[in-house]
Amino acid sequence: MIDIVSAIQSPNASLAVQQPTQSDFSTWFSNEIARANQALGTADSQLKQLAAGDPIPVHEVMLSLEEAQLTFQLVTQVRNRLLEAYQDILKMQI
Repeated sequence: MIDIVSAIQSPNASLAVQQPTQSDFSTWFSNEIARANQALGTADSQLKQLAAGDPIPVHEVMLSLEEAQLTFQLVTQVRNRLLEAYQDILKMQI
């Protein structure tokens, strides 16, 4: 009976709370910017190949253009929201 009771730990002892690091968002945002840049470069090179007459499927070019557009829109929207939040913080009364 004593072994069973001693095996029970307090609930807080077994929970390891992982604190998010400050660089998580900045790392994610940097990766998204790099991904958007890469998608734009891929779309640009495929578009140039298509214009030069290389045998590249049109649907692949269209897909890469759409991916580049969506990735760029994501980065732009996150940037806009960050700027709005920053401006709201600046307007706060202390």
